[in-house]
Amino acid sequence: MSGRTLLQRLCEWAVDAVSGAEMAGVVLSYGAGGSGSVACTDPRIASIEGAQIRTGMGPGPVAADTCAVLRGEFGEGVVRRWPALASAVEAAGFESGSFLCAPLSVGERLGSLNLYSRVGRAFSEFDAALLRVYASLIASTIRLARDGREAREEAAGLIKAMESRSIIEQAKGIVMATGGVSADEAFDFLVVSSQQRNIKLARLAKELVDLTSGADGVKAIARTRDYSRSRQGTSILTSSSCPDATTARLPGYAHSRRSRPQGMWGACGRRVGEGLLNRGALSLNSSIRALIS
Repeated sequence: MSGRTLLQRLCEWAVDAVSGAEMAGVVLSYGAGGSGSVACTDPRIASIEGAQIRTGMGPGPVAADTCAVLRGEFGEGVVRRWPALASAVEAAGFESGSFLCAPLSVGERLGSLNLYSRVGRAFSEFDAALLRVYASLIASTIRLARDGREAREEAAGLIKAMESRSIIEQAKGIVMATGGVSADEAFDFLVVSSQQRNIKLARLAKELVDLTSGADGVKAIARTRDYSRSRQGTSILTSSSCPDATTARLPGYAHSRRSRPQGMWGACGRRVGEGLLNRGALSLNSSIRALIS
């Protein structure tokens, strides 16, 4: 259940709980540039609550500020005290009527639960006491719902982070196997590549894993690993390790974690490029080119 749906249900239950109530609205926070969460049982109430949210003036804001239940009637007193609210009440078709507003505190947000009736003197002292109790229960319900939602969001974030870490580790393994480099070098390569392409590291890692997944992918990794081993003893830090046009275009960099790569691939990239591009592993040339370009 969404937060707005929950507030809507709470309004409906309040109307059922308090005799004389015809419509209800819940507002969380008044003023602050007109920001606030609102739910109503009737569209006409939305304009009344909106006027109170924008101006921070009306029985709802008074109840929120004073932490007291406010009971009264629409009439000349409202016109004099809250002219903006009086205009909204008139536009909503309330020539007369009553209001009953109880404070609502949810964390740092101060709001109110507001009941309305088109009948004068519709609410009693008992109704006021009942609404105060109901408002405290509503506040607890909203806090529990908010805490539960935050807990679910945090859990979802942790799961996503774990999944991202897993896919990044797989991509590191692929780069290590195909390029014959260390874990740190493989990670540096992925980071620089993601920055150059302006995409998230997890997305780049997934693309690389997808390109080399399956049985054919395993064969490709083995093939490029064997190729890398066959090149041992040949310097990979010079252009001689990139003899053809494909790898010669890949810029080099100093072979150090503390050195800033001068291009996307660097030394690690040369090895991966030689293995996957020049050896034609899995015929992935076009896909890998798209991944690194």
